[in-house]
Parts: sequence; C-alpha cells; structure tokens
Amino acid sequence: MISSMHNSFATTVFAAAVSLSFGANGAERQVVGYIEEVRIYPGDLHLMAKIDSGAKTSSIDVRDQVEFEREGGKWVRFRINIMAKADKTIKSVIIERPVLRKTRIRRAETEKQERYVINLGICLGGYFKKAEVNLNDRTGMNYRLLLGRLFLNDHFLIDTSKKNLTKPNCPEAPGR
Repeated sequence: MISSMHNSFATTVFAAAVSLSFGANGAERQVVGYIEEVRIYPGDLHLMAKIDSGAKTSSIDVRDQVEFEREGGKWVRFRINIMAKADKTIKSVIIERPVLRKTRIRRAETEKQERYVINLGICLGGYFKKAEVNLNDRTGMNYRLLLGRLFLNDHFLIDTSKKNLTKPNCPEAPGR
C-alpha cells in the first residue's frame, strides 16, 4: 500500500515537473537567465537585455527622439548607442519606426512619463517575435533593453540565478 502511494506521488510530481517546461499551447519553453544577449531588428543589433517578468512591457534605451509624418502616419526617429564587442567602441545607429501609440508609464516614486510605443523584431535564443517596445532614456540602468512579460509570454522559463544561457539564433529574422 505504501509503495503504491509512493509511486503515485512520484508520478504526480514527475508530471507536474514536466508540465512546467511546456507552455499553455504545448510548446516547450526555453530556459533563459536574468541577463541574455538578444538581437533587434531593423539593424541586426546585438544588445544585452535584462529579462524582467515583473515588467509588463519591454523598454529600450534611446536618444534624440523626433516624431515626424510619413505616408500620412506618425513615425519616430531615434538613436541607439551600441558597444562594439571587438574594440569596445560606441557606435550610434539611427532607426525610424511607425508609432503604434503613446503610453503613460509610472516608475516607482516618479511622475508618469509619456513614451512612444513601436514594434521591433527581437530574437532571444531561438525565438523571434515582433514585439511592442516603449522608447525610454534608461540612463543609469545597467542594460539598454528590458524584456517584459508580453514578449516572454508563454515561451520562456527564467532561471534568476544564471545569465547568458542562450545566444540569439533566429533564422526567420529579417535580413539573415
């Protein structure tokens, strides 16, 4: 009797552990650390990102935001500074994207900020997605990109004790 109960318990625990590695749609989840290298598109730019399940939306560090009109719609031009791996120099990249909307975000103990929201292609591990990202001056933050729950959604498990568990490799990403 005890052996039967023990086997039943072990089977239940095993089934629960296996189910944790799969998302609601049955797809296997990839384990990532709290810091990971990603690639963003357009531009095929490499950035280190903080993986933050506490944040709903993703946010990227930009400078010199300028709104303009193109083909009857609102667009925004901005600059991203990227550190070259080889020689540790900073290069600036200018990107133009259609504005999806503006949002108001409140950070702890600060007034609400209005931010542009755009779509960027993001590759984390082997997963590529066009994701909504708000544009922000992240001066003083350690990482230029923060990936929130809407990007992570049902595809990743986060091991908060690790970092750099993956390398961005998304064959379906544009410009590859």
